[in-house]
Amino acid sequence: MKHTTFTRRALVAFAGAATLLGSSLAAAETTLERVQKQGYIRVGFANEAPYAFATADGKLNGESPTVFRHVMEQLGVKEVDGVLTEWGALIPGLKAGRFDAIVASMYITPKRCKQIAFANPTYGIGEALIVKKGNPDGINNYGDAVEKKLKIAFVAGTAEIDHARLAGMKRAQEVTVPNFAAAVATVKSGRASAAAFTSLTAKDLASKDDAIERAEPFTFTHEGKKYKGEGSFGFRMADTSLRDAVNVELAKFLGTPEHLKMVGAFGFDASNLPEKTAAQHCAGE
Repeated sequence: MKHTTFTRRALVAFAGAATLLGSSLAAAETTLERVQKQGYIRVGFANEAPYAFATADGKLNGESPTVFRHVMEQLGVKEVDGVLTEWGALIPGLKAGRFDAIVASMYITPKRCKQIAFANPTYGIGEALIVKKGNPDGINNYGDAVEKKLKIAFVAGTAEIDHARLAGMKRAQEVTVPNFAAAVATVKSGRASAAAFTSLTAKDLASKDDAIERAEPFTFTHEGKKYKGEGSFGFRMADTSLRDAVNVELAKFLGTPEHLKMVGAFGFDASNLPEKTAAQHCAGE
């Protein structure tokens, strides 16, 4: 009788151990393995042409989604589903699991590298200001705003805020807004003399609205070096296998005729190829 009781307990214990082992194995599945198994990946983006945006028929388009879609196809993931998100909510949304990657051509900065893991850059570009037609306040760059004590509109969470502060801008001169349309509206209403964007975004916005223009020339140097931002895809810190697999495919693809033709549709060319790695950007080099 005692022997039978012991055997039953042993079997129960063994079954419990097996269940725990199975749960551990399931939990050990990486994000890369999961998206390859399910055949799709969900990504966060903010409407910012030509980097990442939703077309009139609801399709995810732009430099970042197009390159990312190519990379995913090489990894056996056939579908990329976009989740439209305000810029400032992209990193919190990724960390909260709303999506598995940020595909918005996000600049790689040391500050952001403390929160998420970046793939190597897919492009490099400078910045520009949007102003009212005729540039009535005569503002072409951050230095002009600092000198004249003028206000600039910034989209919350963008790297342009940090760059303006490097140029000496005070917080009282910043007008922070949730999205790109709001930044343009702030300029048109006179609440700010300019709005800061990447140069391609500024060019695209100015081409769609006769009331504004891109201020030129835009120059920004810090410690004797002209700044050129480089951006890429962002992943959760734990998803290094996914990030590493993406880097392998990017190394094969960036700069090829196929890549340049692909991004040429969005205004990019060989001059926009990145010059540094994500690790260099994260280290502040």
